[in-house]
Amino acid sequence: MSTLEYTVSMLEAMPEEKLKEVQSYIQYIAFRDAGNVLTEMLTEEEIVEQLTKSMEKSDMGATTAASVVSQKMREKYAV
Repeated sequence: MSTLEYTVSMLEAMPEEKLKEVQSYIQYIAFRDAGNVLTEMLTEEEIVEQLTKSMEKSDMGATTAASVVSQKMREKYAV
């Protein structure tokens, strides 16, 4: 099982309230430097739908190497 599949399976089993906490934390991390946190919360179904689409893209080979992603993150966030 891939990391993405494992993550999706955990999200599918997670109660809605916990999903909102996870989403809020991810938004905080993603947008803390930008100063513009998204205001609309996604439903469990919307989160699972987006992750499923992501898995499908990954299965089709539409991926970016982790080293490339890491380099871009280092450049963008000076980490």
